[in-house]
Amino acid sequence: MDTYKHFEYSEWLARHLAPIGHTDANCHFLRSDEIEEISDLEERISSISGYVLVAIDGHNSDLSWKNDDNLVDIPQYFIAILKQGETGNIDALHAAKAECKDLLMQVVCRMMLDWNEERNGLHCLEADSMTMRGVGPIGENFYGVMLGFNLQKPVSFFIDKSIWV
Repeated sequence: MDTYKHFEYSEWLARHLAPIGHTDANCHFLRSDEIEEISDLEERISSISGYVLVAIDGHNSDLSWKNDDNLVDIPQYFIAILKQGETGNIDALHAAKAECKDLLMQVVCRMMLDWNEERNGLHCLEADSMTMRGVGPIGENFYGVMLGFNLQKPVSFFIDKSIWV
């Protein structure tokens, strides 16, 4: 089975969602390593107009002893879709968030198809972990919605003797 590669998968989404329209020549995809540091995108996002998809992977993870069966690593990932809004127009900002949520629902649908067909490493998607939250302003009045989700990966009890003394 494939291993999930968050940045690669998210960039594929950005290239194939027509309203986002990411290409090498017309960047609409950004990466970040922490939700709290999404504001660091301000410099990079300022050159973008329209939509942008941001993939966030801070290498955060929970460990759980699921069903008293085995230890499970539960990594957390985020995908945000943002759209530049009109300064001072609350109705336009709400409309931008609603449009972003519609696009993010298409991302969820794609992920569920990939989960169902065991593609792109999403066979271990924890479907009931998905959450959506509004975000913004970021940079030059970008607003949108962020999807958070978890995967479940079993932890093997293999000890790498080469790193122990």
